[in-house]
Amino acid sequence: MKTAILLAAFGSRHERAKASLNHITEEVRQKYPDTPVRVAYTSSIIRGHMKKAGEEVDSVPIALDKLLAEGFTHVVIQSLHLVPGMEFHDLLGIANDYMLEDNGFNRVEIGFPLVAGETGLEHVAETILSIAKEGKGDNDAVLFMGHGTRHDGAVYYAELHRAFQERDKTVHMGVMEHIEEAGIDVILARFKEDGVKKAYLLPFLFGAGWHVARDMVGDRESSWKSRLEQEGIECEAVLKGAGEYQRLVNIWLKHLDDAMRRLTRC
Repeated sequence: MKTAILLAAFGSRHERAKASLNHITEEVRQKYPDTPVRVAYTSSIIRGHMKKAGEEVDSVPIALDKLLAEGFTHVVIQSLHLVPGMEFHDLLGIANDYMLEDNGFNRVEIGFPLVAGETGLEHVAETILSIAKEGKGDNDAVLFMGHGTRHDGAVYYAELHRAFQERDKTVHMGVMEHIEEAGIDVILARFKEDGVKKAYLLPFLFGAGWHVARDMVGDRESSWKSRLEQEGIECEAVLKGAGEYQRLVNIWLKHLDDAMRRLTRC
């Protein structure tokens, strides 16, 4: 059995976002020093932008083809996505294809994204809340900015918000795209009703990349920071992606451990 680990990240072309990927990649290599670790980007848009900039990054199928060519027989693809949306579910189909094709892998296992299942969601919520409470005053709001998705996995954003609110009414989850009821307009109305004077703004994204620089804290009027300040709400941003917090990385590592154990089961 010749085993490899493939880390599957959405990807980012922004330099600051590389801190998250570098952090978790090093953690995985230290935990599994005898297992080769490779990285692939699941976003075709990001890969296209990087190719134009002269930087080649592998898609998951290309990375798997390379591993097959090197004689690997067993692979764990560890998702670095935050919720089980479209990009994660695509990995399930890819894994199935590479096990069923002639001369494919003997086995491919998928490690869950950060949030996985009801029990996992509650654990992630508790962990994120421990981050949210650092440095904030009792009456300050904390707003996490997620990406959003058209996939049914969007329910996890709402469930995280519910879990936050059950534990601390000052902590909120919002999204940039696709889920109007969790968008910035709804959040601002909520903040005005609650009389929020100051909000801490944090990304619920793997890395603090382009979306953070443009949509969260950018100078344009539509950025979340600008929208908050336009309503007289003092805004303090924390520019760290989820992959930079060891407490969250440990959850991904546990998912990877589980997948590695499954890999050896008959």
